[in-house]
Amino acid sequence: MSQSSKAALPRRAVVFIGAVVVALVAVAAYATLRVRHADQPGAVDPAASSASSGGESSGVDILLGLAREATREGRLVAPQGNNAYEYYLSVIQLEPENATAQDALRETLPFASQEIERQINRRELEEARREIALLRDFDPTNYTLIILGAKLDAQQQVVTAEDEARADQIRRRNG
Repeated sequence: MSQSSKAALPRRAVVFIGAVVVALVAVAAYATLRVRHADQPGAVDPAASSASSGGESSGVDILLGLAREATREGRLVAPQGNNAYEYYLSVIQLEPENATAQDALRETLPFASQEIERQINRRELEEARREIALLRDFDPTNYTLIILGAKLDAQQQVVTAEDEARADQIRRRNG
């Protein structure tokens, strides 16, 4: 099994579980509102009003709101489990043709890529690897991500060579 498919399985599971939790919260909120409004005279049934207006409050709407908030706060690809990309990818899993999520992912990719490059330069290689894999979930053939992947691999080789040189130096000192 390849390294990327090992990392992708847990990420997909986290995204799926997150979507389920959001959907359950939405259902609970809906049920609470319905019970509160049922006791009020002249109350309008929320299901009837959303159906008549053509809009539908759903887990997708909640995820889009969370994604927008994460984007405003600069959480494009980190922290894991609470960032705009994961929320938008969850929307796409629920609604593959959702134009809002697709556009947002496409528009924020350059900014996320810049952050990943900074992480590679700071030698935060595991986090950079996770974030590149996250962006590749949306656009696996993106040229910028291919270049970042190559830069990450090169930086990993530099770190490995430095570690080996330090280990060799310690071995020589100790006999």
